[in-house]
Amino acid sequence: MKHYTDFFGVDVSKKTIDISHFQNEILTHHQFSNDATGMKEVLKWLEELNVNFEYTLFCMEATGIYCYQLTTFLQDKNIDTWVEHALQIKKAMPLARGKNDKVDSKRIAVYASKNLDRLRLFKPMNTALEKIKHLATLRERLVETQKRLIVPIKEFEEIGDIAMAKLLAKSIKKSADAIDKDLINLEKKIIEVLYEDEKLSKKYEFAKSVVGIGFVTAINLMIHTNGFTEMNDVRKLACYCGVAPFEYSSGSSVRGKTKVHFMGNKKLKCNLHMASLSAIKLDHDIKAYYERKVAEGKNKMSVLNAVRNKLLARVLSCVNNGKEYVNKAA
Repeated sequence: MKHYTDFFGVDVSKKTIDISHFQNEILTHHQFSNDATGMKEVLKWLEELNVNFEYTLFCMEATGIYCYQLTTFLQDKNIDTWVEHALQIKKAMPLARGKNDKVDSKRIAVYASKNLDRLRLFKPMNTALEKIKHLATLRERLVETQKRLIVPIKEFEEIGDIAMAKLLAKSIKKSADAIDKDLINLEKKIIEVLYEDEKLSKKYEFAKSVVGIGFVTAINLMIHTNGFTEMNDVRKLACYCGVAPFEYSSGSSVRGKTKVHFMGNKKLKCNLHMASLSAIKLDHDIKAYYERKVAEGKNKMSVLNAVRNKLLARVLSCVNNGKEYVNKAA
């Protein structure tokens, strides 16, 4: 492991970034604007500190698009960058009262210096996958908008007020049709961008070849694993997706049921849930497994979760081995 001499903790917000420098137990703090001008000032500050970029580590919480300016700047300067989950930092730090951007940046700097065994350096997405990520995010927002429009119509249908349901449906028809059209165009654009990159398109095909894995699940798995370059171990990915079962016991008195942890990616967990339901219907082996376990008295949701794990294992096996899944029962 590299011996870092300078640690920088960053609290990122939409308009500003608070950076704390931690070296030899001494903390200093500066605030910069979160734009191109701010990055020039950050560079000037680093030069004044006379830090060696090779042995410098920047750590920040994952804040989506707000990290873009800084991570791009750091990658351009070949400075090691660590983008960590906020909850991971919070749990590792001692209980503290009060909160502001300056204090948070100092806590992150200290966290980085004390937890190098957890270090996972940031890897930027390639251009194609970055485009796919933003297109997929926009698609999700359209789907959510579509659901909000449809929910009141279904509610009136359920209580028997069909006339009101028809009135609402007629009132939003143009909007609903426009969303449907935009969703179709977005999915076409995602596929178009995907097939511009040969490596990504092949990985997509390998993942989607697994029975039950559709367009949405395959795309989201690629986005959240950086094109299957991160978390390509089944257990780690299952943990991240919130489908890995954990034992809950302590001594002789606590004997809880084995269950998944709430700290998982809810989007991927939902995707895998829908994929497992499809697999039970379409894959002979999965269907036989599910029915056998349920007949043995196993909890249906527990068996369904085991199916999610099977699908993940198949996807990673296909991607890692560069082969499409062969359904023997087909």
